Amino acid sequence: MKYYKDDGKERINETKPRESSIENALTEIDAFPTTEGNFIGFINEKDETIQFHKNEEDAWVLDVPVVENGYFVFSLTDDDLTTEKVKIIVKKFFLGENWRYLCSLTK
Repeated sequence: MKYYKDDGKERINETKPRESSIENALTEIDAFPTTEGNFIGFINEKDETIQFHKNEEDAWVLDVPVVENGYFVFSLTDDDLTTEKVKIIVKKFFLGENWRYLCSLTK
């Protein structure tokens, strides 16, 4: 799995994501600050992407870009996630398991 982020202190561009273990991904989530415009995204082995924004201490938004024919078309979102739920989603995403049932994605 790879990740990218902008937490207000460090920016890792999504076009040059870094390799990450599941342990590192969970540590990043636990330490992620609540700053304006923040995001952390993950790319799995299937080349799927999920991205999170932290709005408050325990309130996250999930953003899933939908790409068709190589072009971004729209995003699916869920704006009611706790830190614990984000970590469970990322674990399942990392392992290639079904994670979508854990959230209510809307267009």
